[in-house]
Amino acid sequence: MNLQFKAKHFTPSDYQREYVEKKLIKFDKLLNREVDVVINTSKEYKDEKVEITLSAGGFRLRSEEFAPDFYLAFDAAVDTLERQLRKYKTRWNNRRRGGESIRTGDWDLPIDDLPEFEEDEGPQIIRVKRFAMKPTYPEDAIIEMELLGHVFFMFLNAETDEINVVYKRKDGNYGLIEPELR
Repeated sequence: MNLQFKAKHFTPSDYQREYVEKKLIKFDKLLNREVDVVINTSKEYKDEKVEITLSAGGFRLRSEEFAPDFYLAFDAAVDTLERQLRKYKTRWNNRRRGGESIRTGDWDLPIDDLPEFEEDEGPQIIRVKRFAMKPTYPEDAIIEMELLGHVFFMFLNAETDEINVVYKRKDGNYGLIEPELR
């Protein structure tokens, strides 16, 4: 496991590093692959914020949790990652045929090693929306998104002539997604 532990306003203790590594080693085993993990932690008002990004090949999971204590926030973030992985496994099990493993990126995900996640029908696509796109600058896309009352907005970027997405972040700022083809 490649682990990056980034802490804002404090230095993590050796015990915290050991605790983190011990909890995350299971993802190496579950995914049967070298896993890259980035942990960002900071103190926000009275709570600790723990953000974990786990990636292997073309597969990426992310969780963010707040709690009064680092260990509680970290454990909650790990639980969220496990739920996401079980959900991913269940969805792929429903789609695949036969017993072969699923091909994701350049590696095989050993789906059978993950615990089963009971899922009902779950969310479904109930509406498809099509609309014409005119070239728009990111700043104008943000204004249009705000006027519509949305938290994200897809647009044709006038600067790059590519499809982009602007979104509102939890901290009140905005993000811009610029996809890259591989």
